[in-house]
Amino acid sequence: MFQDSPVFSVASLAVAVWLFYMWLGDCRHYCRTGSERRGAFEGAYPAPAGLVAVGVVCALALLFVNSAAERFLGVTCDQTKVAPWALLSWIGAAFVEELIFRGYLVVRGRGKLALAASILFFSFVFAAGHPFLWNYEVSEGGSIFSGKWSFTPSVQALINTLAIFECSLLFYALRFAPQNKTRSLIPCICAHAAYNCGVFAVKAFQGFVEW
Repeated sequence: MFQDSPVFSVASLAVAVWLFYMWLGDCRHYCRTGSERRGAFEGAYPAPAGLVAVGVVCALALLFVNSAAERFLGVTCDQTKVAPWALLSWIGAAFVEELIFRGYLVVRGRGKLALAASILFFSFVFAAGHPFLWNYEVSEGGSIFSGKWSFTPSVQALINTLAIFECSLLFYALRFAPQNKTRSLIPCICAHAAYNCGVFAVKAFQGFVEW
């Protein structure tokens, strides 16, 4: 996959850092003035440190449950191997995906039912968009548009897809928790980054990082 390419990983991290820098500027403006900057990014507000900590702990707990389920079902060896470069794109994704999904892809202001329905729908889209049940391969020397799609169902793929769906629900819950009065994305970003780094650490421990 593209995440194993050093060029793709560095480029995706660079884009994420650039977007985060602008997002952080909006957050600092709010902290300094108490008002939102015109055209500010979604969720660019401070958040309670306690909620951030809860999000990180819950994300790592989900990772533990997912890893335990794989081990219990005997499918740990079926997981894919990744290159060290993947960690860079995963760190970048922790911000970009939160900005898109938990920031913009949610229906607000139309009641709790519409909010809940949009959270479920976009969590399904978020989980299905991760390449566990499908794969896209580009042959050596081929262009990105000449690749082939394939459907790759397996128990391990289903477990991982379900885990991503659960993570999405957690991230949405963190943004719309009563304690998160400003609807800040900070708890979501931190929890997502913790989960992605945890996944990489587990893969490295189990020998699925190709150094």
